[in-house]
Amino acid sequence: MKKKKGWLSLLLSAVFLLSACSQGNNESANSADSGNSGSGGKAPAATADSGTGGSTLAPAKLKIILYGDESNRMKELAKTDFYDVIKKEINAEVEFQFLPWTEYGGGKTDLMLSTGEDFATYTDANYMVKSVAKGLYADLTPYVGAAADLSKTVDEASFTAFQLDSKQYAIPVGNKPNSAEFYSVLVRQDLLEEAGMKQVTSLAELEQFYDKVHALHPELIGYASTDARRMLQYDFTDKNLYWQNDFIALDESAQNDQIINWFESDEFKAYAKLMRGWYEKGIIPKYAATNVPQLQSDWNSGKAMFWAGTAARPFEGAATISQAVPDAKLVNYFLGTGRPKISRGTYSTAFFVSAAAKDPERYVMFFNLLQKNQELYDLFAYGIKGTDYTLDDNGRLTKISTDSLIPDWLLMNKNFIRFDNTVPDDFIAEYKAWDDGAIISKGAGFNFDNTPVKNEETKLNGVFTEYLAPIGSGFSDYETAFPKALERLKAAGIDKYIAEYQKQFSEWYAKSK
Repeated sequence: MKKKKGWLSLLLSAVFLLSACSQGNNESANSADSGNSGSGGKAPAATADSGTGGSTLAPAKLKIILYGDESNRMKELAKTDFYDVIKKEINAEVEFQFLPWTEYGGGKTDLMLSTGEDFATYTDANYMVKSVAKGLYADLTPYVGAAADLSKTVDEASFTAFQLDSKQYAIPVGNKPNSAEFYSVLVRQDLLEEAGMKQVTSLAELEQFYDKVHALHPELIGYASTDARRMLQYDFTDKNLYWQNDFIALDESAQNDQIINWFESDEFKAYAKLMRGWYEKGIIPKYAATNVPQLQSDWNSGKAMFWAGTAARPFEGAATISQAVPDAKLVNYFLGTGRPKISRGTYSTAFFVSAAAKDPERYVMFFNLLQKNQELYDLFAYGIKGTDYTLDDNGRLTKISTDSLIPDWLLMNKNFIRFDNTVPDDFIAEYKAWDDGAIISKGAGFNFDNTPVKNEETKLNGVFTEYLAPIGSGFSDYETAFPKALERLKAAGIDKYIAEYQKQFSEWYAKSK
């Protein structure tokens, strides 16, 4: 994947210079005898490459919010080995608090931000824009130098994706092949071979695969999702489409700043008709119209034939499905060729720090630990060698404990990740080379400020849920349902929204060239 390092190198140099010249602006960097109010008698902060560990840092307490279920082993390690290492490295005590995924990007997370709690957690670009506009995220630009180790394995595009007005509001974590996410079809290869087929390289072959397996196993469903616009684009358009959000797409094959109003495009019409055909044929089960979550459950239990793919899903998905179907095998296929893979950057996620945090630099130091070296990565991802996992002579992993720690997907870094013995060597090679030849989206790093059209966006989201999503999923017929949906789109302010998006994107695009 093509990428540049110039910006990040300059930023790191500037940050180190700023830290040396004006440490009084950083609470954790205040001298213990400086007499500055608010310093709290803290010792000077050690820069990330100083080699002093946490010995020169004043004690700090951090709260890291993670989403999902906390395992018993995670609770134990948070109080023992995690605690000891973090204390030694950055002289901080970290409280790990788990919240349900329903609280991500809103809910309790929003409440914690608005009430001034001191914490950090992960974000996406859209949530970042909304939160920064409210003054809820700390500006982390002065502290990027504390992530010096992390920056060696996380590309510049990933940092740029979480900037606004050249300020860094979140630190990206992870380095994994992210190009062409959901553009491939992830096929149950075991079922494909049972049906007498070797591969799937076109829509016609995919539907043939469904027909043959359906005849053998009528109890299985076809597609375990309701969105196939990425994997099917080889059939409904000659453009290389990449979606900014549900309403906006870019043609990555065109060297211009023009956005595409997705729902009013000919491409959406063609796509909706393809999906209607899938729904009528049964590839998308009828229950999906009222119970989308069941699709995921059916996939995890081995009751579906294919899903949208990513570079990592063949081994991530197999780990789950194999519990129900031990012989299950997953393989990625593209339903066409000739279009470069598009990437948003290699990050898994990005951590923000709340504006109320007393020591944002120390949080950045913690983020750095997550990707600092193999030893720390192994600890946070897999636990204690000999207790939670073993390694063979080739570095292949065998888990003793199945309890999840800091989520695998969050930490995933191709420089450190351990594969178990069930993952074939050829797949590992394919995974690590997945981004070869990929290009960064021309919209990477652009973050839309919805303030001028906030009311319109709220109304449009309502129209999307009630009218457009059912059409795009094939539940409603395009010719019958779209006229009313378009009427609602116009009433909700789609034209104003598109004009504002185009205006901001064109201004940003001109500056980024």
